[in-house]
Amino acid sequence: MKKLIVLMVAVLIAGYASAQTKTQVKTTELKKEITDHVAKNYPGYAIKEAFKVESNKVITYEVLAQKEATKVTLVYSDKGAFLKTENSKPTTTKTTTTGTHKTVPTTTTTTKPKTGTK
Repeated sequence: MKKLIVLMVAVLIAGYASAQTKTQVKTTELKKEITDHVAKNYPGYAIKEAFKVESNKVITYEVLAQKEATKVTLVYSDKGAFLKTENSKPTTTKTTTTGTHKTVPTTTTTTKPKTGTK
């Protein structure tokens, strides 16, 4: 019984330690470094949503950018430095052929953004 209690407490502590909060922020409130990076490295993409993510006292920003049917999630540090790209998955489209819906997979090409500073 003691082992079970110890295990439950360990799970609770681990869950608390890795707690994450995700808060939507207005795209107009993003740091200039973030919006400049998107404009320079993802021409034609528009920022659709942005989130402030706090996990283990570390703050990052997740930015959803979209160009037509292509979406990409970009992750930035609290200071606005580009960290990584997430969730780059192929998209699917629905086409109609004589009234029948058919899902046709399409491939989204994601290019690795240029990193570095001027």
